[in-house]
Amino acid sequence: MHIKKAIPYFKKSDLNVLAFAFLIMLAFVFVLSGCDESSTGVNNNNGTNGNGNGNGNGGNEIGTSPTFDNVGQIFLSYCADCHTSIQESGVRLNTYTNVIESVGDQYGRLVVQPGDAANSPLVEKIESSNPSFGVRMPEDGPYLSSQRIDQIKEWINDGAENNQSNDESGGNSGGNDGGGGY
Repeated sequence: MHIKKAIPYFKKSDLNVLAFAFLIMLAFVFVLSGCDESSTGVNNNNGTNGNGNGNGNGGNEIGTSPTFDNVGQIFLSYCADCHTSIQESGVRLNTYTNVIESVGDQYGRLVVQPGDAANSPLVEKIESSNPSFGVRMPEDGPYLSSQRIDQIKEWINDGAENNQSNDESGGNSGGNDGGGGY
């Protein structure tokens, strides 16, 4: 009695086709995994604005007027990776309300002092190379330009209001509902 083996026999050409199909499927899996926006746990619905940090505001230019509409976009572009709904050091910079109500754990007071940028911990953290607590922000850079820092300081000195931009370029069309604005 002769028993046939249960192992199928493949020709060399069949193995080449199977290997090629496997490589195509593997490449497809890698392409799909690169499309997952939620892999960081933070989805800002942003693109890139060329500031070098990979975050951005959908490719729109951030306006230069000292309004929260523009300042909020700066925070989203430079700060939102760490300072969003997942609180980092008590500071959340993802909505107007969060910016105004954030109390820095290290400073023990509001990080934005409306009308007083010189005494606002947020300004010290983005401007000073040696802040009173911790390190300059954003921690891993790139740091904000002096123009962006001045824009934030002017917004704070003007009362840190939830106001809209009048710039031709930049900003967004968010409302003055106190909850966001961008």
